[in-house]
Amino acid sequence: MKKIFSSSLILAVIAITIAGCLKDKGFQDNKYGINDPDKSAISVGFPLAKNAKNTKGLDVSATPQVFDDIVVINLNSSAPAKQDIHITLVVNPSLITNYNAATGATMQVLTAGQYTVPLTATIPAGSTLVKIPITVPSTTSLSATASYGIGLSIASVDGGYLIAQNQKDLLVEIVIKNKYDGKYHLRGFHNRPGLDAPYDETVYMITSGPNSIAMWWPSNGGQPYSHPLNGGATYYGSMTANFIFNLSTNAMTGWDWSPWPTSFPTTVDPTSNSRYDPATKTIYFRGWYNNNPGARMFTDTLVYLGPRP
Repeated sequence: MKKIFSSSLILAVIAITIAGCLKDKGFQDNKYGINDPDKSAISVGFPLAKNAKNTKGLDVSATPQVFDDIVVINLNSSAPAKQDIHITLVVNPSLITNYNAATGATMQVLTAGQYTVPLTATIPAGSTLVKIPITVPSTTSLSATASYGIGLSIASVDGGYLIAQNQKDLLVEIVIKNKYDGKYHLRGFHNRPGLDAPYDETVYMITSGPNSIAMWWPSNGGQPYSHPLNGGATYYGSMTANFIFNLSTNAMTGWDWSPWPTSFPTTVDPTSNSRYDPATKTIYFRGWYNNNPGARMFTDTLVYLGPRP
């Protein structure tokens, strides 16, 4: 599936690359980090440390829920480990404090009794990564309007390997799946000439915060976090549409391109009545980006099909 980049997107990618953010395929596929695996000292790190936070939506349940797709430690090398690599982690609540100070958020520290995570891990010989599970025994005491954080840092690694300093800290955010989360039938179009063929796709809208959801397009295997374009033939870059709602009124109060919310100015059309209709479980959206409503506007209708996988 071909990627389509606007000139603004290309400039943004160049700027981010200059700033030191690697965007090559090996990095996106969790094969290695920002070190050149063939020319630099070999290190280990969290590939998702590149994100300010990494959100996981959980169900309201008294039954334990386990996930292992966020706390992943990579060996930043093109070759697998020759021997077992032992790694020690520490819980680092300052990551939450710093995130709140920088963003104005009110993320709460998830207490030790509300989750468990192993603080030792091993990248086995012959592998390039290890996945570390987080278990949340019960979410019945968690508020659906709050978010909870777990900060983890890599403290030590044996075998003479380095800790990648830009990949040593990881912030995990846990939220309760909000009422907009689910599997949807998406129909709509983008009004930019050449990309304006209507699309008709199945998407997952995944909780990205207490009152927001991000689009996951399962048919786009190479970049599922994306918004379809041009009849489902293409999509924009390594980002997706993130919708933000007023929990009381269900009005859509904003949207952004996740995970680059500040790179492309976005606006919900104030005349569109963009919203979630709880009676029909339908989302209506019209909005634009790059401050260009005449040429960069999406018009979407998403009809709820059921819970997502």
